[in-house]
Amino acid sequence: MPVANVLDVLPEPALVVGTDGRIAFANRAAQARLGSEVAVTGDLVGLSPNLDAASDLRSYLVRCSGSQSPLPGAMDLREADGRTTRFRCSGGLLEHGRVGVPARVLLRLSKGDERFSVLAQKVRDLNEEVRRRRRTQALLEEALQDRDVMLRELHHRVKNNIHMLAGMLSAARRETHAPDAARVLEEAGRRLSAVGAVHQMLYRGDNLTGVAGDAYLTRIGMMVMQAGGASDRLAVEAEPVEVPNDTAVPLALILNELLTNALKHGIRADGTPGKVQLGLAAVDANIEVWVEDEGPGFDAAAEPGRRASGLGLVRGLTRQIGGAFSVVPGRVGGARCAVQFRSRRGAAAILTASPS
Repeated sequence: MPVANVLDVLPEPALVVGTDGRIAFANRAAQARLGSEVAVTGDLVGLSPNLDAASDLRSYLVRCSGSQSPLPGAMDLREADGRTTRFRCSGGLLEHGRVGVPARVLLRLSKGDERFSVLAQKVRDLNEEVRRRRRTQALLEEALQDRDVMLRELHHRVKNNIHMLAGMLSAARRETHAPDAARVLEEAGRRLSAVGAVHQMLYRGDNLTGVAGDAYLTRIGMMVMQAGGASDRLAVEAEPVEVPNDTAVPLALILNELLTNALKHGIRADGTPGKVQLGLAAVDANIEVWVEDEGPGFDAAAEPGRRASGLGLVRGLTRQIGGAFSVVPGRVGGARCAVQFRSRRGAAAILTASPS
């Protein structure tokens, strides 16, 4: 069966083309798409819309003449109605060239599937959306870094201001001759020092949402006990539980009051100063902090005097952080004062379970 008869039954345009671009045969589908100029005397290169496309076409035909297997490619050609169309094509050697006769290539054309065009457009749109999101993410990360720097700077300035105020109170205490005034100034100075220590931990830490409970408890405990000249009496049992930032400052004031009371009243029956236990642990969805001494113990409800005023401050601060305060007998005598409040994990669980 002649090759021409075979090519004529193909639904897609098929041409026999020399490497010089001259068309030796064009099937009916090719003539319908490209027009009558693709007849035997036609010139395929002449259908190229510009010089660059013509040069690419000639190079492609030469490559096809050296390939026994179909070589995929693409070319721009003017159709019969004058429009330029991007055709996908497949070309392979049909007849070797001879002296004065160029090689011939069997060329089959197909118009790009519209589905692929739509898909390509979707891919381009998706890539553009990815680029926009990356730009937005970069801007958000930059804003977050600026916020972190500003927050650390704020904690740093607050800490410095607190230290300045503590120094002023200390100077006023040294200058006063009234014992009651000196005692009040000393207590205020200790409380300010506790708050300043917390702010120093906040601005130096990498975590801007909370502080490590073990480091926090040790820092506050040693500061209070050193101020009382009794750092050797302190024992710390703390788990590395995160203490939220919004709880760290009032909790430091609570610990200052409880440790000061334990330091003053934790005297054993034989008159020797007792040990002071300071602890922190996770209890289900809560955090519990306790101070335990080896003194005679006391009834929190009936306690008179200055300890009662200190416990009143502790109770008020405990309510401020949404916690509960309790006083029970210690494990080795004395009193065990404990504050229990909800951890960040517990608070998140409540928010998740709450109805919208």
